[in-house]
Parts: sequence; C-alpha cells; structure tokens
Amino acid sequence: MLVLHVGEKPFRRAGDSETAEQRGIRAERVNSGQEAMEFLRLYDYDIVLLDLELPDTSGQELIRRMRSAGMNVPVLAISDAVPAQIRTQALDLGADDFLSGPCDLGELLARMRAIVRRTLGHSNSVLRCGGVELNMDSRDVVVNGTRLPLSRREYAVLELLFLKQGMILTKGTFLNHLYYGTEEPEMKTIDVIVCRLRKKLAAAGVPGLIDTVWGSGYILRDPQTVPAAVTSETPDWADHALAAD
Repeated sequence: MLVLHVGEKPFRRAGDSETAEQRGIRAERVNSGQEAMEFLRLYDYDIVLLDLELPDTSGQELIRRMRSAGMNVPVLAISDAVPAQIRTQALDLGADDFLSGPCDLGELLARMRAIVRRTLGHSNSVLRCGGVELNMDSRDVVVNGTRLPLSRREYAVLELLFLKQGMILTKGTFLNHLYYGTEEPEMKTIDVIVCRLRKKLAAAGVPGLIDTVWGSGYILRDPQTVPAAVTSETPDWADHALAAD
C-alpha cells in the first residue's frame, strides 16, 4: 500500500515506520499542504494520512483543495486533540475517517486497510478470485486450502491485482507501488515478478489467473468465469532475470 503521509503524525515513535513497512505499508512523507498537493498531482497513492495541524494551512483546507481538484484518493485524518466541530468539518469536506492520536499502530494500519478496501469495493480483508484467497491482514495467500509462499514483492503485486480486479494495471503502476522513492528499476522487472507469480500459481493448480494486455499491462481474471481475451505468456528472458527480490 502506497501512502502519502502529510505532517508529523502518526509514524513518530521509534520503530513505527519500520513496522509499517514490514506489513506492506510504504509511506512518503511531506510536511506541508503545498507539498502534498504537488505530490498528489504527480503520483497515485492508495491513501493519504493527514495531520490536521500543518505549518502552512489547516488539514480541513487541504481536504477541500484536494476534493475541489477532483482528487478522490481516500483520506484518514489524524490529530491529537481537536474539537468535535473540526473533526466533523474534516469529514464533511471529504475525509473518509478520523483517528485521535496518539494512536495504536495496529489500529491505524487496520483502519487504513479497511478504508482502501471499501474505496475499491471490498467489504472485508479476505479477497477471492479463481480459487485463490488473499488475506490482507495476515498477508497470506491460500490456494485450495494450501498456503502459497510468496516473496514480499510477489505478494505486493498480487495484492494490487486483487484489489483492482478486472482493471488493467500498467507496469508503471506496479513500479510506483513497489519502488517509489527508493529505487528506479527497469520496466521489465515487473515482467519478471509476474512470471514468477504465474509459475507458482500454475504449480498450485490455478494457471491463467494473471493475463497480459499487450501494450498496456496486466489484469487479474477469474479463469473459471471469464474467458481470457489476452495472452498469459511471458518473454523467455524473464526466466533468467531477477533471481531474488
């Protein structure tokens, strides 16, 4: 999950950022509302964690500017101590939820996952497609009752496909989701990760779950219900590249 963290809260205790990253949360932090608007125009985030107390503007005003600009990214607003009127105003302006700080990290991450799921039309943390179950809370993937071991990046790619099932996702979307702000790998890196995923899924008895849309990217389809309109093949070079995450 790619997060834009605006302000000082909530990852301010020692180890919070590392724990969040271990649980699949990758946060890019900015200090001001102006910086937040610039980043939101450039990158696609799954959610915004917004401190209502910013140095250049109020959190409520930033929410208003985001929604006026047509930015539909979900917002979880956070503040240590604000009157009920301000919390209500933030929600009325377009925030998806509010959490009082200092907050428990586990609750914060659970709320973030719930907001992202609801935004994408999923009611619970277990997502299903083609005999595969993906649990966003435990980060486990189960095929026909058997756990499928995946690397961190393989899981992240599959989770994004499950969350946006039926949508064509470009390789740039995957790169942004996996590597934003830390590395600049080549586009074919995504082909390699998808190739490994397909092999593991096929060995577990569910081939054809991930389709290639040539010139566009990848899409998750249920092979039991939707006839594949595109190929699932991957270039031969992918078998020999990127041996490890």
